[in-house]
Amino acid sequence: MQHVWDRFDYTQDVDWLHKQGYPLLKGIAQFWVSQLQEDLFFNDGTLVSNPCNSPEIGPTTFGCTHYQQLIHQVFDNVLSSASIVGEKDKGFLNSVVSSLAKLDTGIHFTTWGGLKEWKLPDSYGYDNRTTHRHLSHLVGWYPGYSVSSYAGGYNNATIQDAVKETLISRGLGNGEDANAGWEKVWRAACWARLNDTDMAYEELRYAIDTNFASNGFSMYTALSQPFQIDANFGLAGAMLSMLVVDLPVAYGAGKERVVVLGPAIPSVWGNGSVSGLRIRGGVSVDFRWDENGIVTKATPISFTRGRGKIIFLNARGDRLAEI
Repeated sequence: MQHVWDRFDYTQDVDWLHKQGYPLLKGIAQFWVSQLQEDLFFNDGTLVSNPCNSPEIGPTTFGCTHYQQLIHQVFDNVLSSASIVGEKDKGFLNSVVSSLAKLDTGIHFTTWGGLKEWKLPDSYGYDNRTTHRHLSHLVGWYPGYSVSSYAGGYNNATIQDAVKETLISRGLGNGEDANAGWEKVWRAACWARLNDTDMAYEELRYAIDTNFASNGFSMYTALSQPFQIDANFGLAGAMLSMLVVDLPVAYGAGKERVVVLGPAIPSVWGNGSVSGLRIRGGVSVDFRWDENGIVTKATPISFTRGRGKIIFLNARGDRLAEI
């Protein structure tokens, strides 16, 4: 459903949202409204998924972090969509509002400072430091946005520190369980959303040097067969994350939005430029940066009826443009 919301958010195609996107979002939201359960383990008044797990690691349990983060996005997106398509089912909307208010959003911290992958106490032994290839519990940081945007994580030092400690724990993407390119570019994108240029570029280069064959295909483990396209797709995602932080606005949070251009552009890309980079809200932007990777000029263009003001900043916080 993240792809459904993204398709609308970038195109602002209301007709498509009404006919295809919103029915999908509504159906998934209805499912989770009916399936969420009260957390009777902690008795904290929150709603959790039960049963759930974290892909390829750990137990089947309740309140798994990446489930909670993605459900958060679905509820928020369906509420934002409902006002656009003119949803008249007040009972459904009230049920989503009520569930969202009580939803555990999956943001809990380990005793060692990372973001928890499970809601279970650390004493159960599942949230220890590990170099496992997956970053499933960071899906709300990247490629999602329930943590980075809806929970305010991009501007919250506590959440940023937890994401950083999690990435440090997981390592460079060459742990005992794998040495794949896709895990490295995923880490690069997460570091970029932390505005950490050095680590984002280190992971990007490491993936290219370690996992990309001479024909440009990414391999499964180092340069061993088979070809696995995940890192080829992920490479573009990581580079875009280094070029722009473009997060949606949470439901009810107002219509002004800040886009950061060049959050993690390395100096080796110095004196570069981008043309026609798509931005949420039916906007594209041209921009250029100096020898240090700091964006100095931006020219946004809107292709659709605007739904709120967009302010463009660079990594230093300089105001470059608005639309």
